[in-house]
Amino acid sequence: MAYCGPRGIELDAFLRWSQKSQDAALDWASYEGRRCASCGTHPDEWENAESFHAHPAQCKGCQAQQRVSESMKDSPERGLYVMTVQGSAAVCPLCMPQDDDD
Repeated sequence: MAYCGPRGIELDAFLRWSQKSQDAALDWASYEGRRCASCGTHPDEWENAESFHAHPAQCKGCQAQQRVSESMKDSPERGLYVMTVQGSAAVCPLCMPQDDDD
């Protein structure tokens, strides 16, 4: 299901695939699962150390998350995390002040 679920493939449909196709799909998923969650490269891609280089880049989403994270650093609450939500904060039900009359 780890392969089928995220792709919307019904398990019964996957099991109707040939064994060769099932094995190929699971091998590919295993290979891709070894990619670094941070930089996206695969260990095999570093066999030639000159294959990649790194440089700073700025992501507006990461910048917004970092700004909120920094504002929460003195919060006594635990288990908080920052999520990026599409749309303006002005119309977000989580950001808008709640009426105490409700």
